[in-house]
Amino acid sequence: MKQILIVILIVILLIFGYNQYSNYKRFHSPGVDYVSNKKIDFNYHDKNFLLNYYQAIEDLNSYVRLQWVQQDIDVRNPENNDEDTKNSVLGYTRKLGTVKFYEDKLVESTVIKKLGLSNKEIAFFEQSGLNAKDYDQFLKRNFLIDTFKSNPEKYSLKVGDYNSFVFELQKKLIEKGYNIPADGLFRDITFNAVRSFEENNRLFPDGKIDLLTLDFLLK
Repeated sequence: MKQILIVILIVILLIFGYNQYSNYKRFHSPGVDYVSNKKIDFNYHDKNFLLNYYQAIEDLNSYVRLQWVQQDIDVRNPENNDEDTKNSVLGYTRKLGTVKFYEDKLVESTVIKKLGLSNKEIAFFEQSGLNAKDYDQFLKRNFLIDTFKSNPEKYSLKVGDYNSFVFELQKKLIEKGYNIPADGLFRDITFNAVRSFEENNRLFPDGKIDLLTLDFLLK
């Protein structure tokens, strides 16, 4: 009988020990803490913003552990639905939202830099309230303007011209609703689309590309 009690006691201790170990591993394993996204811009133009991002992560991880130690609540996967749990989960959600706010901005900066913009240009556009898509459009617009200015006579275009400038021009006309092919060849159909666009925008309708027509087309 004594041996049976000892065996039962050992089993109880093992179960208790296993539960304690499981809980310890649950909150001390590498997968518990929120980890910084590797795609963020580590050379972001606003160093304070970057610092706030890391501080927000530390705040989030500390909160998760504190709720577990003090209230026995796993805010990531709550088991109960009482008021204390709801409040704790709400606090976690808000802190996670703060981290995501910083993180999304820093990841977007990485994407934008791949388009060729510098920290100074990114700072300017962020102040203007633009996003990554706007940056991309800005670069394409500058490309077309700079290409035209480099050789206005060549890029004024005439029927039969075939180059990348025509291709980009056709894509802009298609965006404006004109049903034309995007093949890089300046044929009558593209010429007529340009002339129609000029008429609709009260420009001189000669079907030729000049800086004024190009500027209107890129708006």
